[in-house]
This record gives sequence, structure tokens and C-alpha cells, in this order.
Amino acid sequence: MPLRVVVAGATGVVGRTLLPLLRDRGHHVTALVRHADRLDGAVSVDDVAVADVLDPPQLRRELARVEPEVVIDQTSGFGGADPDEGLRRTALLRENGARNLVDAAVAVGARRIIGQSMTAAYRPHGHDVLDEESPLWTEAPGCWGDAVRALAAMEEAVLTRPGIEGIALRYGALYGPDTQYAPGGAIHARVCGSELPLVDDGVGLTSFTHVDDAAGAVLELLTNGEPGTYNVVDNEPAESAEWLPAYARMAGGPAPVSLTMDQARTQLDWLTVHQLTEQRGATNFRLRETLGWRPAWPSWREGFASLFGLWAA
Repeated sequence: MPLRVVVAGATGVVGRTLLPLLRDRGHHVTALVRHADRLDGAVSVDDVAVADVLDPPQLRRELARVEPEVVIDQTSGFGGADPDEGLRRTALLRENGARNLVDAAVAVGARRIIGQSMTAAYRPHGHDVLDEESPLWTEAPGCWGDAVRALAAMEEAVLTRPGIEGIALRYGALYGPDTQYAPGGAIHARVCGSELPLVDDGVGLTSFTHVDDAAGAVLELLTNGEPGTYNVVDNEPAESAEWLPAYARMAGGPAPVSLTMDQARTQLDWLTVHQLTEQRGATNFRLRETLGWRPAWPSWREGFASLFGLWAA
């Protein structure tokens, strides 16, 4: 049954992947953007709503005009050159922007809202691969702690607001075309410039999510699935000692150098050290078992290979 769907963050890497898939399913799709000129001719939608999610009156006016049944939040502040600024902007959007979007969605009678979260926000615990019942690391230090607390606030707004069904999708490290892992992206540049080393034994786990699978999970949850949180990740959480050399090889870059923990702490930012040494991966068991969802890219190996036009890792 066709739905009236609003996608906030329509110009982001997941949003641009999602828009044509929604239209192919016959849904009436409205792109919610801050500036109309952000949508180029390659993105086809039924309507454009121009509003800033940080401007509640403007946002409510536009949603009232569109009358969506489902609101999808894919907003992000990443994309600039400064990672800390990206974290701060994303924290603002996740906390205040998401709350405004939930308020507006409820006010105009939408029946479901789907928000974007991330598995990297889980509190590290031993060597476990974590599920949706695992706590977020809200006491983490620095800008990362601010970002995780904002995510927790976003999830609370989405999941606990009466009058609407709320779903929070926790993505892994997003990769695919136009992401930081693609040629020309930030991770690609760091790896090819020997700026992303292995640290000690490299046991930090990363769960990856191809943008195709992020968009595919949104499609599955437009009407299906119980409200709640779902990890949207591939089947193979990988230690940095495994995925980083493989990525470097496929990208045609040098093998990553090795640093001791003491060296890493003086040469790298805290968040990078955390990701490479103690971050935990996540399981997609809930999504697979409750909806029968399967990732189109079950392993980052095939996904990375596709980025570089390779048939195999």
C-alpha cells in the first residue's frame, strides 16, 4: 500500500540511496531539505519541503502541508573537513533536531517515525559482540560523549513519545559510494596517506553497514516490525587488524604501520585509538529473526571490493 513518506536528510548518503527505492515501491516521497538547491536533477522526488529541523515552527508548517504517514530521519552533520565539528553538528541534530521532528510528526498525525542511530555508541565491554539491549556509552569522554548522549536523547524521543510508533536504526560504519570509505573520502585518504595505523594487537571491532543495506532496512521497517531499536550491520564484525590491512590492499595504498599504545596516544586522537583498540561490534540477529532481513552485502570484504572495482578481496 503506497504511503506518504517524508525523508529528512534526503541529500545524505543514505537519503540519496533511499529516495529512488521508495519511489520504486510506489510511495509518495517528499524530501525535507534546508535548501532546495541541495537536490540536484539526479534525485527524483514527488515533493520538496524546505525547512530546518532546528526551526520548529517552520518544520511543523511544512509537515502539515505534506501530511506524511511515515517520517524518516537521516540527518547528519558529517561531511566537512573537521571531524570534531561534524560530531558537534550531528549531536545538535540528533538531540534537538530529532525532538523537533518527532513533535512535528505527532502534531500532523504521522503514524511512524524512523530515526538514525549507530552501533559505535555502545559502551565497550570485554570482547563481546553487542545486541540492542547493550547500553550506550553515555559517560564517554569529550566530544564523543556529547555525541553519544545526544544519540540517547534522540532514541528516547523517538521510542517513548506517545501517539507515534518509533524505530531507531543503529547503523554500523557506513560505507559505499560517496562515503568516507570511497575513493576520495576521509578514511580512504588517511589509509592511503599512512595516517591510520594498527595499534598494538588491533582488537577493536567495527561492524560495517553498506548504504544499500541501511536504505534496505528502512524500506523493511516502513510498516513492518515492532517499534524499538534494531542493529543494521553486516554479518562479520571485524577487528582493525583484519579489515584495515585488507582495505589498504584493495585501495592500492601502503600497508598500515604499527604503533604501540603509547605511540598511538601521542600521535592519534582519542576517538581513533578507541575505535582501533576497544570498540565493540554488533549483531544483526534481531533484524534477521524478526523481519527476515538479510544484508545485500553480508561481509565488508565484498563491499570494499565493490568500491574499488574488484571481483574479490
